[in-house]
Amino acid sequence: MKPLKRHPALIELSREHHHALSLCVRLLRAPAESHQTELEAHFLELEPHFVEEETMFAPHWQNIPVAMRERFEAEHAKLRSMMANPEYLNEAWNKDFAVTLRDHARFEERELFPAVEPFLPEPEGI
Repeated sequence: MKPLKRHPALIELSREHHHALSLCVRLLRAPAESHQTELEAHFLELEPHFVEEETMFAPHWQNIPVAMRERFEAEHAKLRSMMANPEYLNEAWNKDFAVTLRDHARFEERELFPAVEPFLPEPEGI
């Protein structure tokens, strides 16, 4: 599969999405297992990731369909709530977290990033 071309401001976020998707695969393959250590480490990375996205996209929401912003905000809120109240030994919780995170990363990569890219400033030196 050919890698997606991304605005330079989004490249690191896309890399982080790849890491998150790998975690989701592991969770979905063995949802009954405790993934506490791996999830706790990922939680530490997710909050700064969310803040970076929210800060980067805030000036551009007026150019993006309202439904995209609503989905973005709702999914960040759900994931934050799940991270604040983890149930590492609960198979249903592990599945729900993995599916929510997977679908959210895919949404951002496939829909939100392409929608916001035209409004991001050109990188310096171009």
